Amino acid sequence: MSDQQQNQQQEDDKKFFEYTDTFIDLANKHESSNQGAPQLVGASLMFAAARYNAFLVARTHEEKAGFESKKEEAIAYFSEQFTKMLTDNWADYCNYFDQYRNNQK
Repeated sequence: MSDQQQNQQQEDDKKFFEYTDTFIDLANKHESSNQGAPQLVGASLMFAAARYNAFLVARTHEEKAGFESKKEEAIAYFSEQFTKMLTDNWADYCNYFDQYRNNQK
């Protein structure tokens, strides 16, 4: 990997986590304002991710048939990525469970 590619990867990683923190901050604000049903926040985040990812695939195709032909591939890719991310974050939460729970109080 060239220095330029490495610098770009570092910048992309930085942006990725900044965006992630922004979404989590917004989710926390929504949860605080909706005390009776916090599960709506998680469901809304998943729905938004699904909707946006379908849009990302759709915008790469000029015609509906091309978009439709990518359905199984896209579902497999996004499902695999979500599973990996959830597994990694679950392990992180297990490793730091007490620390993370204490920060919520």
